Amino acid sequence: MYINKLLTEASKLLTSGKFNKAELNYKKIIKLDPDNIIALNNLGHLFLLQKKYNDALILLDRLLKTNPKIPEALNNKGNCLQELGHYDDALECFKKAFDLKPNYVEAIYNQGICLNKLNRYDEALICYQKTLNLKPDFYDALVNQGECLNELNRYDESLASSQKALDLKPDLFEAFNNKGNSLKMIGRYDEALISYKKALELKPDFYEALNNQGSSLRKLGRYDEALTSFQKAIYFEPNYFLALNNLGHLQLTQGNFKAGWKNYEYRKKIHKKKYLTFNTNIEWIGDKDLKDKTIFISKEQGLGDYIQFCRYLPMVKELGAKIILNTPQSLTSMIDSMNLDYTDINKLNMKEINYHCSIVSLPLAFGTSIDTIPNKTPYFFTPKDKLNFWKQKLKNSKSKKIGIKWTGSKSYGSEDKRSINLEQLKTLFDLPYEFHSLEIEYSKNDEKLLKEIKNFHCHKNEIIGFDSTAGLIEAMDVIISVDTSIAHLCGAINKSVWILLAFDPDFRWLLYRNDSPWYPSAKLYRQTKLDDWDSVVKNIKNDIIK
Repeated sequence: MYINKLLTEASKLLTSGKFNKAELNYKKIIKLDPDNIIALNNLGHLFLLQKKYNDALILLDRLLKTNPKIPEALNNKGNCLQELGHYDDALECFKKAFDLKPNYVEAIYNQGICLNKLNRYDEALICYQKTLNLKPDFYDALVNQGECLNELNRYDESLASSQKALDLKPDLFEAFNNKGNSLKMIGRYDEALISYKKALELKPDFYEALNNQGSSLRKLGRYDEALTSFQKAIYFEPNYFLALNNLGHLQLTQGNFKAGWKNYEYRKKIHKKKYLTFNTNIEWIGDKDLKDKTIFISKEQGLGDYIQFCRYLPMVKELGAKIILNTPQSLTSMIDSMNLDYTDINKLNMKEINYHCSIVSLPLAFGTSIDTIPNKTPYFFTPKDKLNFWKQKLKNSKSKKIGIKWTGSKSYGSEDKRSINLEQLKTLFDLPYEFHSLEIEYSKNDEKLLKEIKNFHCHKNEIIGFDSTAGLIEAMDVIISVDTSIAHLCGAINKSVWILLAFDPDFRWLLYRNDSPWYPSAKLYRQTKLDDWDSVVKNIKNDIIK
């Protein structure tokens, strides 16, 4: 009877948030009855609430050792493991709990959260749906379902989930944030901002919403407001690496290189990139003597980034370093033209590497400002056999030759605004010139349209590798390209290139200028309104005619 009384009192204390008194009661019970299932489980749960995860695990393991089929204890253990980042082990606990108790809503819901953390979004969705089948008004499950659907690019469905959650509980700031994210990803930035504003009215220190708000403001060209939003997010969470990265990216776009390169380094904290460093974890960012040292310059991000920042490799060599590279295969010939005397990491016999550095971190390492960008071009040189091939192939051409590239990498997803529909370029093909495609893949719509264009030439089977592409580029009078690796290749070989830029450009193109300090041969054509390619194409057509 005494133990039952203590259990009742402890339960009331736990429910009312009087954790210290509840803990004393549970410890009294365990002293009197060391195997008391309720006391062990509830004290474990109490420690979980207090974030004493290891203490909780000791109690829960003690309980489960003799009573392995207690769903609540398994669920509590799973929550502890999840908080400690042991997602696979946590998932097993939640699965066991749900198998033992098929109507255990919390266990199947927690499975979904765990799968979400493991980026197993399709499986997480199944768990959230099972949760909602058991408890249709479980608004937190609807919020997480919406988050998962966003990750799977199912934005309309995500919007519906977020709205259902808000219908059940109108003050769910997380649901407003999810709704904003869905709207942002489908380009409805003004509506997204309304959702983020509502989230922040409910929770002013909601740093994730502040960061997302900043991203939408940036897309609308409201850069100073975006900067403030990112800074507020960082104020509330100083270690919020995503906002720090976004702040750095925006600072670079605005030309604030000193702060921008530094903050842009936080991208590494987000992606946790594993560098092939063999026996060293020592990163070089311009702070150590490289004379007679070996440094691994690792590739990072896209091919365009690699091409752009290759300009720094001779500068690394001038510091007396032996350079190790993991060059993208398609770029090997062009890198070889730089005469770096580098070693490919796949051919490396030695295991002694002193330092590593991402190629994207080289501007920081050399303290690059707009005025000190190393912009001597060309720094890539097209192989003579490729030059001769295209010279011979196009020898009978009499008119002006224009190379054209209208799509960017598909890896950027639905938020990518860099590409232009071929249909929007059609007006250019009325001009009495030859147009040579720099594309290697074509959509069905493009193939259909191109059959109607007589002065258009496709070379997809002959531009395999950047050296072949460079040969074709060299044979052109001018290149018209969206922001993609081809634009960078043109700049690197000092070929005249006209680059079409979306309303919110990448940082390397800066703002409010039609030239590039990175590439003297580039001319920039910017959208003046969101998604407005028509005026860009009109300006390009006028310049071609000139």
